Amino acid sequence: MKNAITTLVAGVCSFASVSNAETVFSGLDFSYHYAGFGDLSLEENQDRITDNVWIVRGTMRGVFNIAQEPFYQGSGSFGPSPLGTLWAYGTTADYDTLSYTTWADLHDGHPPGLLDTNVVVHLLDDDIYIDLMFTQWEGNGNGGEFAYVRSNIPSPGSTSLLLVGGLIASRRRR
Repeated sequence: MKNAITTLVAGVCSFASVSNAETVFSGLDFSYHYAGFGDLSLEENQDRITDNVWIVRGTMRGVFNIAQEPFYQGSGSFGPSPLGTLWAYGTTADYDTLSYTTWADLHDGHPPGLLDTNVVVHLLDDDIYIDLMFTQWEGNGNGGEFAYVRSNIPSPGSTSLLLVGGLIASRRRR
């Protein structure tokens, strides 16, 4: 019994260290669409990618991370929005060789230029890399409607349950 507890504790500790490591999620299997003119404080109008990154867009201008900033903060190299992210052209297949910059710098003042283009988003606080492709971008003053597809990220709770369940199941087989 003592070995079972030691194994379980060691397994949970190693999981904790893995969660702080660089993680890559590939594919475009999650769709997000914001219809515009919504209350950005409501979860239904946010793409909550992680606890640290909630992407939204106001009625005009660019996307921002409402989990870390109250509004879009500029364009070009002076525009850090969305905070907590860096962006690059390409896919996660090459994430470690890409050149990352701010979202505003990436599109160079023309967000519609990102439509149907593969980009990688680095979620800095989580050290996660995801694929993303904008599929819709309405002009300023049209409610801020936009859409994209991105990599699906499993919720942390479901991953923990699977891990603990696997550890318990492997112990029972002995």
